[in-house]
Amino acid sequence: MLNHARELTRHGYGVTLIGLCERPFTPPPDAKVRCLRRWSGLKRFGLAGAALRMSFTLGQLLALLVRTRPKTILVQNPPAFPTLAAARMAAVLIGSRVIVDWHNYGFTMLALRTGGRLIAWAERYEGWMSRRAAAHFCVSRAMQEDLKRRFGIEAETVYDRPLRIQPRQSKPVDKNRVVVCPAGWTADEDIAMLLDALDRIAPAPDLEIHLTGDGPSRELLMPRIEDLRRRGCQIHTGFLEEAEYRELLARADIGISVHRSSSGLDLAMKVVDLQEAGVPVLAFDYGGSLPEQVSDGETGFLFRDADELARLIAGNRAVRSISTSTIVWEKEWTRTAATYFDH
Repeated sequence: MLNHARELTRHGYGVTLIGLCERPFTPPPDAKVRCLRRWSGLKRFGLAGAALRMSFTLGQLLALLVRTRPKTILVQNPPAFPTLAAARMAAVLIGSRVIVDWHNYGFTMLALRTGGRLIAWAERYEGWMSRRAAAHFCVSRAMQEDLKRRFGIEAETVYDRPLRIQPRQSKPVDKNRVVVCPAGWTADEDIAMLLDALDRIAPAPDLEIHLTGDGPSRELLMPRIEDLRRRGCQIHTGFLEEAEYRELLARADIGISVHRSSSGLDLAMKVVDLQEAGVPVLAFDYGGSLPEQVSDGETGFLFRDADELARLIAGNRAVRSISTSTIVWEKEWTRTAATYFDH
């Protein structure tokens, strides 16, 4: 969404970013930022607290949209609730156009945590709310086809692209190889598989392994990480500020994506960061839309289990020169998305 905001401000549009401001970020200079309250004190009330939190967020988001009165509301999905409902209600109240930017399905993300009738209801809600939008973007051709089949929605594929392409500089022979796995530590990322692979090659004193980011599963996996450290693996964890993260990618020899995809239709956005830095990518092969982002042996290397990943990390195959995309976000946005805002 920041990339959309950068292009919109560059083309002279007024932009207001609305969302949860959980981490420091740098908005475009001319963009306004409105942070939503988290209502985190309600978490202790369980399911009832979650329902209240969503209701309060819906009210707050709707009030901000009505007060701001945008001509166009660009909403990222997921999360589907309450954002789709708030955008739809605001559109009716103030006559705005709604554009939905599909990165995945909210109901498939929900299915990672629960099941039953709630999933069926969530899918119906997502389809009903989104069908009333003026336009749709999506991140892959596979999702484009599924949106048409599932909801009767015609969407424009707008790929996540690097902001720029960094030519890979030749590096001196270092003592250690730097391995980076950008992670959100969520249910759709298989960090445990990466730890299984490291278990197979431990001890590995010549590898400097960075598991960046933070999320709900990190603390659960820390005992396994500590065990690998005791066995001779250099593993660094923790959230990095943007400048530190970019510096780490600049010196990385290998990048790893353990994104599993809840739908098989979304793409791993962190792979774009690795491609921008010219880092060879090892990606878990979940099938679906992945070939649209990583071509095995050309723009990266695919693995299907911990054994294959261990062989890639330990061997030399992953460090040879690979080709990278020559299309940057600015060109992709201008080619596909720009005309949808010229109204």
